[in-house]
Amino acid sequence: MIVGLICFICFQLAGEWIVAYLSLPLPGSICGMLLLLVFMIVRGGVDQVLLVASNALFSRLPLLLIPVTVGVMPWLPFLSAHLFELTFILLSSYLLTYLFAFFLMTKLVKQA
Repeated sequence: MIVGLICFICFQLAGEWIVAYLSLPLPGSICGMLLLLVFMIVRGGVDQVLLVASNALFSRLPLLLIPVTVGVMPWLPFLSAHLFELTFILLSSYLLTYLFAFFLMTKLVKQA
């Protein structure tokens, strides 16, 4: 499992380096995730080492979301002042994502 976590950290560091070197307007972790996706596509699947590490991280996912929740607390006055706009944005993005997933799945089921 340690080897898989080290692989994840290496991909994140590579993404951070690429973003800093090319001055991309993208978070380094997202770029690292894209690098990991390309790596898995080239390899033809997920390695067992990465699978074990990702399952271990996935089982502890709620713990990874605690810092995000704590970081939102200072923004409560701003969020309550713009509650209507935020609700509209969240509901419309949810609806668009839901519709996109629906149409994509119907298209993929027809191809299968």
